[in-house]
Amino acid sequence: MISSGERVRLIGVDTPEVGEPYYSEAKQYMVQRVLGKVVGLEKDVSETDNYGRLLRYVWVEGEMVNKELVLSGLAFSKAYRPDIYYQDIFDSAEIMAKENGVGLWSVPAMTGDTVTISYLEAGCYIDQVVTVEGTIVRTTKKDDSGIVFLNFHDPYEGYFTVVIWSDDWDLFSQDPDILYEGKHVLVTGKVIEYKGSPEIIVEDPSHIVIIQ
Repeated sequence: MISSGERVRLIGVDTPEVGEPYYSEAKQYMVQRVLGKVVGLEKDVSETDNYGRLLRYVWVEGEMVNKELVLSGLAFSKAYRPDIYYQDIFDSAEIMAKENGVGLWSVPAMTGDTVTISYLEAGCYIDQVVTVEGTIVRTTKKDDSGIVFLNFHDPYEGYFTVVIWSDDWDLFSQDPDILYEGKHVLVTGKVIEYKGSPEIIVEDPSHIVIIQ
């Protein structure tokens, strides 16, 4: 989301979906690369996608973020006609990422069912896709930074937490901090470590199920 409140979809690339390998890394890369910075937005043919998001090539400090994601193995090159002005560049970047075995090209395809664990075990499953079970005992909504935290332990430091970014709040039937407070849930996704604590970034309501 940019300062005008409009959401932007990067042209010509396809990033991993929630729960897939390197989803969290791609999301974190975008946060570190563009959050709070002045960026250039370059239009191709189309103005917006079917969801009303601006379709743009994103430039930061003279570098195109779309290309950087593919080159780092954090996105695939994918043509969405008619917006294909730089597609040859993205295709070449993907070939280099494959040859270097980075990111998505360094792991096998994800297969099979996920294992269900207690939230207390989440720290033992860093970089693995699992289903975490537990009760949300505390929620925090930070409008200034655009994050909802769903905590499974109080105090929360060092314990499993679910993170939901503001770009995805409107996908939920109710504000996530209200919807899930006090609920016993199953959360599916890739566990990552942030400041010593395990967490899963939830981008879609289907990945957090209320069971009680």
